[in-house]
Amino acid sequence: MRRSVVRRDVRPLPVGIVAGALALALGGCPGTPPSLAGPGVFVLGVDGMDPTILARMMGEGRMPNFAKLAQAGAFQPLGTSNPPQSPVAWSNFVTGLDPGGHGIYDFVHRDPETYLPISSATPPPGDAGTSLDLFGFYLPIGGGDDIVNNRTGTPWWDALHDAGVDVEVYRVPGNYPPTPSDAKVLAGMGTVDMRGGYGQYTWYTDQAVESRAHLKGDIQLVTVEDYDLDGVADTVKSTLKGPPDLFHLPPGQIPGDSDYLTVPVTVSIDPDEEVALIRAGSAQAIVREGEWTDWMDVSFDALPAGAMPLAGAVRFYAKELRPAFRLYASPVNLSAESPPQDISTPSDFASDLADVLGGQYYTQGMPEETNALKDTTFSDDDYVKQVALVQEDAEAMLDVALARFRPGDATFFYLSDIDLQCHMLWRHGDPRLAPSERAGAPAHPAYEAEAAAHHADDIEGYYENVDRLLGEVVAGLPTDTFLVVMSDHGFQPFTRTMNLNGWLRDNGWLTLKDGKHEGHIAQGDVDWSKTRAYGLGFNALYLNLQGREAEGIVAPGDVPAIEAQLREQLVALVDPTNSAHPVLRVDRGADIYHGARVAEAPDLVVGYDRGYGNSDESTLGEILPDILADNTSRWSGNHLMAPEVVPGVLLTNRPISGEGHDLTDITATLLAWYGVAPLPGMTGQPVLTR
Repeated sequence: MRRSVVRRDVRPLPVGIVAGALALALGGCPGTPPSLAGPGVFVLGVDGMDPTILARMMGEGRMPNFAKLAQAGAFQPLGTSNPPQSPVAWSNFVTGLDPGGHGIYDFVHRDPETYLPISSATPPPGDAGTSLDLFGFYLPIGGGDDIVNNRTGTPWWDALHDAGVDVEVYRVPGNYPPTPSDAKVLAGMGTVDMRGGYGQYTWYTDQAVESRAHLKGDIQLVTVEDYDLDGVADTVKSTLKGPPDLFHLPPGQIPGDSDYLTVPVTVSIDPDEEVALIRAGSAQAIVREGEWTDWMDVSFDALPAGAMPLAGAVRFYAKELRPAFRLYASPVNLSAESPPQDISTPSDFASDLADVLGGQYYTQGMPEETNALKDTTFSDDDYVKQVALVQEDAEAMLDVALARFRPGDATFFYLSDIDLQCHMLWRHGDPRLAPSERAGAPAHPAYEAEAAAHHADDIEGYYENVDRLLGEVVAGLPTDTFLVVMSDHGFQPFTRTMNLNGWLRDNGWLTLKDGKHEGHIAQGDVDWSKTRAYGLGFNALYLNLQGREAEGIVAPGDVPAIEAQLREQLVALVDPTNSAHPVLRVDRGADIYHGARVAEAPDLVVGYDRGYGNSDESTLGEILPDILADNTSRWSGNHLMAPEVVPGVLLTNRPISGEGHDLTDITATLLAWYGVAPLPGMTGQPVLTR
């Protein structure tokens, strides 16, 4: 079966990268203490690696480097966070605290003043500030809140840096905006694109597009025209959106479709060959049909006469030039060479890496193009081509990290090779099963036979690619380095969705206005005077509590009884299609979280069983007619379930003590390796001692 991942032979590090990395290392921040003498630590964080899949493939001889590592040290499941969501889990690892200490409870939080969903990455919006309206430009003159990272607690890299360890952290999730630090840290998952979102592509096409309102991309309907009047229609003209035009927006106003800075895009199609010249702003590139351009630098002028240029970078994919025209533009990434906002600490670490790497790299937090695949703008073939570009970026950066590593250092390197691919490609076959077992297993509701014929083995191919990279890591490190390979969670199939808010409605906990049966929290459809509970986020359930929510009706004294009823009813729910229980457990936030920010926790955390998860609609506050439905989305694998259903993995090149470790134990281990005492609130225990 054809593999759809990048394959390169193990080779010595390129001379240019070694030289550049050495120069960057020698030119580090003045005053940085030297590394501690003795062996250092290298942590390879593989998002979404599952212990069942890994153990099976190791047993089949397909993960030889992982097998060697397990034999030399240890391999066991690693407890994840509750809930097992990436920003929550990685925040546990970063701080050694649970969400009650660091404040990240879900991808999606809620503003109790408005009942609206908000990103977990930043606190609820405060004062929008004031500005001066000067000839059509809104110039900020005071007030307003700086965008800060909502995660609190001291990252382990700061504790080690303060102890004199030379620390480098590559693409760590949840560290955007970067928290102040003297350590070298590049932000990863959560880093926005130029629009300020998490990745909105642009799709230029002359074909009709159905259900545009539900698509994640910016759909630009274009025509191929004969601008030079030579009788051949060969030119497309459009625009590419960049950041919001904040100087033309009153404070606090959400940008509309026309409120973004743009650059012109012109595509000139060759009359004889399937090739085109693409101009975006002042950049240009030639691309053949079915191929990608390299990165193209684009600059957006926030003020006239180039007084405030904002630098970004974009790649184009010529899916089809004729007879239909279909051109994809990636989300405009913040320029790595000249970031318009900080994406690293120190602020020049990101651009210094670009210098060493020879140019732009993906800065968008989740660079794999899952949205285009979900929208069916991309086929699976298109998707894996784009994933290969992300892999090339990651491998080049890994080369730099290895070249810069010296005895005594502490380095963390993040790989997204597995997580998003499991989300998107699971529908082709459950990789937790051996190939011989899959034939008799029920097909996923989103199964596509034609695509599965080419991509059923892709997830295992991505596992094998990580094994190859592990071999390069082992070969590139000093022999006495303490090596840790970890994942934040595992994976399961996602075959059935549950509309939690619909269930709350049908069971008398949530009431819609005017006798409606469906609606949306954000559209004002909920009657808060009769609503006692509501859901926002993938696993979060909130009570409409007096004194906390803007229109709360639940008296504090009634909370224990209401929580008990909700927990009992949710766990008792039965799916009539298969007699399964969608909800495995429901936890009280007050019971499972500890720390200064427990008051911000969801009242209840819903732990779904294998195969189930909250629907996207309910996650953002929509109330649908049906409670349970087949998941026909290409987002077909998941981990937003009960934590015991999706443990991560832990492997080390040294034996470890005991079992049942979790993410905070890895944090404690990193500190203990260098003789640094646990910080206040940390609950983890070292898995080994020096």
